[in-house]
Amino acid sequence: MARGGLFFFVLYLVIGAYFLNFGLNFIKLPEISANINKWIIFAGGVLLIIGAINYLRANRASRYNRVR
Repeated sequence: MARGGLFFFVLYLVIGAYFLNFGLNFIKLPEISANINKWIIFAGGVLLIIGAINYLRANRASRYNRVR
């Protein structure tokens, strides 16, 4: 995996699990998480956008390498 790839994979996984829990409520969250709830959703949205951009860049790079 690329440098830092494992870190971002775990971070995406944790944020994704939080989003699933946010909708399904299978784990009861403590009161302190209600205060930072907006920030977690904001950070998750930013990470999803960054992930989408990186996915797009990786696909373009592999497509150009196949042509050459």
